[in-house]
Amino acid sequence: MAVMDFMDEANKLFLDKKFEKAIEKYKNILENESDNLIALNNIGYSFSKLRNYSKALTYYDKCLEKNPKDKTVLINKISLLRKIGELDNALKICEKLLKNNPNEKIVLYHKLRILKKLNRFSESNMICNELLNIYPDNGDVLYDMASNFLKMNDKENFLSSLEKAINIIPNLKNKSMNNKEFKQFLNDERFLKIVLE
Repeated sequence: MAVMDFMDEANKLFLDKKFEKAIEKYKNILENESDNLIALNNIGYSFSKLRNYSKALTYYDKCLEKNPKDKTVLINKISLLRKIGELDNALKICEKLLKNNPNEKIVLYHKLRILKKLNRFSESNMICNELLNIYPDNGDVLYDMASNFLKMNDKENFLSSLEKAINIIPNLKNKSMNNKEFKQFLNDERFLKIVLE
């Protein structure tokens, strides 16, 4: 079977969330083309979906040995490092990618979430502002910003950012009502007005 046929089959299995079978097909590709970057990355991504993070990391690193600047693989690695709590390493990769492309949306988004996890809330909000300068109507970023303001005990900015986020994405009302971070506001009149009207 030709490599392209294996790739088509593997990709279809991957999209169907049949990750173990997809890995087998991608490995068939590597038997013929040991440096096939797509197969290496997709095996890593499949292992990540199966929550086998150590194997996923092995395949991402194999891919990066062959192409250290592969943006897709680096972003996948950031995501994986966030999942396993290696936040400082994830942040280093973010910085490396942003050096060449400071407006890379997905990397900025990872960075703001990493900074939040590191309790660096004001720095996280600086990234939120950068993203909002590029995409002013990003409700998800406004929601993250609201959460950061809450962590900084800035009630006014928390509520105003939350209100803006919900105006853009009304579905965030339910998320807000169920958010453990926000439970202290379940008796707050302004909060209830934002999330219930």
